[in-house]
Amino acid sequence: MEKVVFGFEEEFRLPKAELKQLAEKYQEKFTFIEVNNDHVPEGVSLEDAVAYIGAPSSELLKKMPYLRWLQLPSAGANHFVKHPDLSKKVILTNSSGVFGVLGAEHTLAIILALTREIPLHVKQTNSHVWKLSSHCLQLDGATAGIVGYGDIGSEIAHRLKAFGTRILAVKRTADKVPEDADAVFDMRGLDEVLSCSDFVINVLPFTNETDHLFNEDRFRVMKPGTIFINVGRGGTVDEKSLIEALKSGRLGGAGLDVTAEEPLPKTSDLWDIPNVLITSHSLGVGPGKDGKRNALIKRNLENFSLGKTLENIVDRKLGY
Repeated sequence: MEKVVFGFEEEFRLPKAELKQLAEKYQEKFTFIEVNNDHVPEGVSLEDAVAYIGAPSSELLKKMPYLRWLQLPSAGANHFVKHPDLSKKVILTNSSGVFGVLGAEHTLAIILALTREIPLHVKQTNSHVWKLSSHCLQLDGATAGIVGYGDIGSEIAHRLKAFGTRILAVKRTADKVPEDADAVFDMRGLDEVLSCSDFVINVLPFTNETDHLFNEDRFRVMKPGTIFINVGRGGTVDEKSLIEALKSGRLGGAGLDVTAEEPLPKTSDLWDIPNVLITSHSLGVGPGKDGKRNALIKRNLENFSLGKTLENIVDRKLGY
């Protein structure tokens, strides 16, 4: 009988009751196995595994020569699209659509914090200092360029519109203006968007095309005082250029949920720049995520069992 492997880790685990229900539902088709993503229990063979739900290590991938489907618990798939131990025949699916609401709320929290100088007030609170803000911004009437207008990007736009913000969407294809956007551009129009945005919000995945996309030239194109937000992937930003833009005053601040190296090294200058807010890749933390992801896994498991097209198939050439 074919095996479906659930590779769990601290931040991803289906409840025991749900696993039991799935095992009973598919008992005539699949054998379910639970493993740690870095360790297989003694005596357990994965050789005949056809599906893996989780983010397997290279060692585990090598143990599954007949794998046909890999379902990732994350929206990002950059670690697996060119993985040397993952056969090109394996269908790769991600958890896009799970993090939209949480991602948007987290991004809005960062934007509002920087707009109202909340990091400064936190420091003043710790030092028992009463001092008015010196330089606050405003969302009403401002322009936000959202680069990467997928699930999270569109949810961000929906919320910013309620603040009266003008939305410029940047997508791979600009065939029509998306809901909640005032205008849409493809990547050829990126510099135009950057030049007129008060807030630049990067929600891009990490691919060959987006590697260090935000570099010295791009930061130079931005308006003086622009607030830069990165909730996409750290590798899309040249951090040396970002640091220089912040220190020179070209940028008015930065909110970083992701960095090129994670955890961010203690020696990074980003920690000590006063108008930088770092949130330690916490965008996906919160209620609702597990339920949406578990529902997606169940739907895809049903599709897989029936030979139907899976949801969220990653284009391994594009990287997402």
